[in-house]
Amino acid sequence: MTARERPAQGPPPATLQGFPAYELLASTDLYRAHQVDLGPWWFGSDRAGRFDLGPPDGTCYTALDALSALRERVGPVLGGANAVPESLLSEVVVSRLRLPEPRSVANCQDRAAGDFGVTRELETMVPYAVPQQWAQAFRSAGLAGVRYGPRFTPGECSAVALFDEQGSRPWPADPDPVPARAVPGAPALVPTPRRADLTVVRPPRTRVTKA
Repeated sequence: MTARERPAQGPPPATLQGFPAYELLASTDLYRAHQVDLGPWWFGSDRAGRFDLGPPDGTCYTALDALSALRERVGPVLGGANAVPESLLSEVVVSRLRLPEPRSVANCQDRAAGDFGVTRELETMVPYAVPQQWAQAFRSAGLAGVRYGPRFTPGECSAVALFDEQGSRPWPADPDPVPARAVPGAPALVPTPRRADLTVVRPPRTRVTKA
């Protein structure tokens, strides 16, 4: 493995004072893909997400457009195919949300972030140990989240990981979320086969002969 093949992204510096920020206004539209039977404002703390914080804090993953929010949800499946199983999106909706008050988040898409050691790897690298260190550093620096380039969505788009107390927040939700399959540009779906369409092939019986 050459030096260029090794991850170059390191942990955060001792101080993030002056790190570029992005202002989320109370009028800024955010989008989140989620199960239809679950509220959109969920702040997870199980360390399963890129910028997850540990208890008692949590992280809620959103995007600045509906398609990015949806692609980030199905990315691990979509990355290896040009379509996803129909069942994967059958109970998923995309909500348009607005924060109850303005928030200032770290802007990793600002070139000035490079002065603090941020590279594009922070947005794509796995496992998540280093990004989670950055999340904690941003939180400690008084920033309420992270704006970054979504891993599974190319082009000019942004994801936003929000920080707050872990668990569900009782903030206003979209009264009419859009079914995932109705989002413009949504991934193609592979239909779930019906039982009536399946042909059952039984193995031939093996005749047992007595010695």
